[in-house]
Amino acid sequence: MGISLSLSRTHSGSSKVKSVDAYWAETGLGPAALEDLIQDNTCGSSERYFIACANSVLNIANRFNMTVTTEGKIVPVDVNMSADMSSEKKQLDVWKEYFTAHTAQAVKLSFMNVWKTLQEKYVKPEQEAMMVGLGLNGFISAFRDPHTYLMPVAMFKEVVSKADNQSTSLGVTLGKSNGQYVVRKVLEGSPAKKAGLEKGDIIVEINGQKVRGLLQARISELLKGDVGTEATLRVNRNGEKLKFKMVRAEITVATVSTRVIDGIKPIGVIGINKFAKGACDKTKEAISMVKKASVRGLLLDLRDNPGGQMEEAACIASLFVGGDKKIFELRYLDPGKKSEAYFGGEDKIFDKPMAVLINAGSASASEIVAGALRDFGRAVLVGERTFGKGSFQEGEYWTQNKKVALFETKGFYYLPSGRSPQMKGLTPDVAVTFDNISVGREEDQFINPLRAPERQVKPLVTAISTQDCLDMEDGSKSEDMQLSKARQVLFCSKTVSKVN
Repeated sequence: MGISLSLSRTHSGSSKVKSVDAYWAETGLGPAALEDLIQDNTCGSSERYFIACANSVLNIANRFNMTVTTEGKIVPVDVNMSADMSSEKKQLDVWKEYFTAHTAQAVKLSFMNVWKTLQEKYVKPEQEAMMVGLGLNGFISAFRDPHTYLMPVAMFKEVVSKADNQSTSLGVTLGKSNGQYVVRKVLEGSPAKKAGLEKGDIIVEINGQKVRGLLQARISELLKGDVGTEATLRVNRNGEKLKFKMVRAEITVATVSTRVIDGIKPIGVIGINKFAKGACDKTKEAISMVKKASVRGLLLDLRDNPGGQMEEAACIASLFVGGDKKIFELRYLDPGKKSEAYFGGEDKIFDKPMAVLINAGSASASEIVAGALRDFGRAVLVGERTFGKGSFQEGEYWTQNKKVALFETKGFYYLPSGRSPQMKGLTPDVAVTFDNISVGREEDQFINPLRAPERQVKPLVTAISTQDCLDMEDGSKSEDMQLSKARQVLFCSKTVSKVN
């Protein structure tokens, strides 16, 4: 995520997992905050405002599996439609074209009336704060940028920044393939794993709700629920239609996991789920564990890691390159603010061969660690091109409600090579694709993506000859082909320079 927040952090004594709706309800956020933005005279004043107002009400309507037409009618999402409308960009492209072609009619559309209708027909009193938050974030995403957003302060403290957080998700990570939602990963020990869900399963329905055409954020909400509640998923597996029932349970998602793969050349595998506070200390402990096992090399698994605290990322990278190396640099959008260099500050405690596993779900702080280790010639990257989030946000209490934090994009970070991964991501040295299951990237998902200013860059130095590794025979029968390939490349020794 690449965020920092200048708020004190406390730890709740309760272990009960709260829903997102509950966190928003605690803020007491009322409709006035949204209605100030979507006044008719404001929404019709320019294309930019018009698109932002449209996204605001679409965000709310989507929560109820509804959408809004350019005539202002609220209608069910058409799961049989030929056009894929499952992203902000695809939904708003229609509105942008409408404003250009029919400006006179467009400026007369009352988004306020749309909101009032949604509020009256669909929004329950206990949902109001959540819906207002969704509407505000929809407006901000289109008007400002997709990474500036509002979040309940309590949610940030208890979930986002907290290590080893609990969730009631079913334990699946999704991607897209040919317009359909496909399982990319099933978490070990999760209800989905126990029920028999597998990577590659195409999700057709969740609790009777067809998912085609729904936003991925809405799919994630359908997968979540209270502990003990039942979820029924219908999937298509290689042409066979299957039905799975599972009961939601609290899942503790470890910030850092560790294991050793035995063999002639034993290797350690350290997985980092997110860069929460304390992730660096946990990574130190993990390194100590694999060193005791006399491993010959290390795989650092950053797949599906969305990021987190940049300071933790710098600290972790320094464990492999030393505290005197500049891990990344922040450059602000405000030209009056000087750039800031970040050093991890930790001694190098592991110097054996390394490979970093990445995929399209690796973003932000994950890209800092992977990119810095590759730039210093310390590790080779194996897997897929990363997501490409090179912006950073700083959080502060929102002036309109102190129980809500505003995370605002302040600039971009740049790796030691001078590159920013924003919109580009990191290209792996050894590509191992994920069975054509894609993750929507910023340029595909959002109407107003961010682009980082270009800077002079240095050639990349990798620790291996990738062709030597690609030519190696793979004797492993592991279904995780990315990890299997990474095991091979660990012991390639020829050093080459190349520009990506």
